Amino acid sequence: MTNWKRNTMILITNLHQLSSKLPVEVGEKKEEKYKRKRELNDQAYFLFMFSRFEDRIRDESSQLITRKQTFITSWKQRAVWDILPSASRGEMPFKKRLALLLEKGGSDYNLVVDYYKERNSIAHGGNFISPISMPSVISELKRLHRAVKA
Repeated sequence: MTNWKRNTMILITNLHQLSSKLPVEVGEKKEEKYKRKRELNDQAYFLFMFSRFEDRIRDESSQLITRKQTFITSWKQRAVWDILPSASRGEMPFKKRLALLLEKGGSDYNLVVDYYKERNSIAHGGNFISPISMPSVISELKRLHRAVKA
């Protein structure tokens, strides 16, 4: 298991543990406590789903880079691909990998970048930046998972 997967799982576990230990303030209603637990569960599930999608982007972009490095015979065309890291864990930022697979600035690309901002906010201790509907997110991530092919 890679470090980022392990860290994601630890973060999800910590969010679940935190949600189960939320103190009930004087006058706080059970409804408010359950609402906060739902928010934390949504955050944990969102992180898990997005981490699977990140893995897909890494794998597909690595396959694309390797294929281009292997099969392009013209040096001038291959040179661009040769400077990119081909290993799936190579040092290449997520949005650059994403731009290899989706049209930069396109609606799918922009949606993934928005989700990436949400992921970063949650992963660094914050909350969702904008209101999130988990059924919609799940549906979109499934669609994007199928759309992203090297």
